Amino acid sequence: MNKTRIITIGRRFGSGGREIGRCVAQKLGIGFYDKEIITEAAKKSGLCDKFVESIDERPTGSLLYSLVMNAQNGGFAAGKPIELIAYEAQIDAVRDAAANGPCVIVGRAADYILKDNYDIMSVFITAPLPYRTRVIMDRYSLSEKEALAKVNRLDKARASYYNYHTESKWGSADSFNICLNSEPISKETAADLIIAYANGVICGE
Repeated sequence: MNKTRIITIGRRFGSGGREIGRCVAQKLGIGFYDKEIITEAAKKSGLCDKFVESIDERPTGSLLYSLVMNAQNGGFAAGKPIELIAYEAQIDAVRDAAANGPCVIVGRAADYILKDNYDIMSVFITAPLPYRTRVIMDRYSLSEKEALAKVNRLDKARASYYNYHTESKWGSADSFNICLNSEPISKETAADLIIAYANGVICGE
């Protein structure tokens, strides 16, 4: 294929998508981008890392959130809402990452941002809610109630962000090349399945 292959990873909170994506990148010997996108976007926009990261951790279109964030960060810059500035900086950071060659990019609607210029293989990692709740309980030392609330909040926010900025539906099998349930398999196995699928696509199978 003439276009550079980019593997994008969407994931439900607590499903292990970030770790699986990193494993894929390590096995293939290609770049891996996750928090690096946030750091680069913060540099480009002049905003702090924490704020840029929060853009896709809160439901998009929240009027109260927008007003509060604009007030806390000096309102509007160059006639643009601060959320738009942060989002545009993330787009640039995603494109810069892809321009460096084949890689794995986690989140940030990278599949949509890059679809016209790269050979995108989009992956979505999911797992049953009880499993993901247990993972978050252990990871953050939370009660079951607290962990469930965090999982639901982050899933809702990610869906809102993705659905708002793309023409696809977050979490829908129709929106991705491959969807995996991470509960019954190891991260290594999940990575191997993604790589096997990628090889099949390359070979035209």
